[in-house]
Amino acid sequence: MIKIKRAEIFASLKKIGLKKNDSVFITSSLGSFGFPQNKSKNQLLTLSRWLMQSLLSILGDKGNIFVPTYTYSFTKKKIFSLRNSKSKIGYFPNYFLRQKNVYRSIDPMVSVAGLGPMARKTLKNISKTSYGKNSIFEKLLYIKDLKCLNFGVDINWVPFIHYLDWKNKVPFRSIKKLQGTIILEKKKKKIQWYYYARDLRNETISDGYKLGKLAFKNKLFSMTKLGSGDISCINYKKFYFFCKKVTKKNKWMTVKGPKYL
Repeated sequence: MIKIKRAEIFASLKKIGLKKNDSVFITSSLGSFGFPQNKSKNQLLTLSRWLMQSLLSILGDKGNIFVPTYTYSFTKKKIFSLRNSKSKIGYFPNYFLRQKNVYRSIDPMVSVAGLGPMARKTLKNISKTSYGKNSIFEKLLYIKDLKCLNFGVDINWVPFIHYLDWKNKVPFRSIKKLQGTIILEKKKKKIQWYYYARDLRNETISDGYKLGKLAFKNKLFSMTKLGSGDISCINYKKFYFFCKKVTKKNKWMTVKGPKYL
């Protein structure tokens, strides 16, 4: 049974290059590292606290933290509450949403939450599309030296992968109009939302490994071990333009494949 200490999380984040005033987009899988070395019964809560404390300590008051808090709300219940809709992608995003001064984008499918001086400006006034023009994944390109931090998540995680598909006008995705209700504080509002949805076939299942492996081969990732898991870091903008270049001739690199058109 592997146990990790809070100081090891801090040291690992420093080792991969995080520093004061940085901005990070963090995707996490806390269970991949092991158990926290303490007597807490809620191990994921402890690891979340240690991660948050380490990030705040390293980044400082001028640093920014962005966390994906995807809910895919308009696919089933058709209701998205900015305050109460829980993320479907792990423990840490929901822990992050409970922190003070966290701002969340009004996206009923793939919302992103942020903390720091640039969070509100970046996450507000996005267009009514998850991956199109002026979506959050486009706006993140304007944050200087934003880093993608994969905390226990493999290098196949490409946060902007469907925005890249949209830019490439891939033949296996199309814009779908969704309808539902947004709840902001006590106000309810019915809206239309535009989602770049894939054709429901095995060939179109997202696969970021090809892009991740190429980026790793080109030494764009900084990586280190923590317990039984890995931590990697890559510049968001450099990663995006690298992926855009390599997918220019092969738009099917972001999916399982093979081509069927």
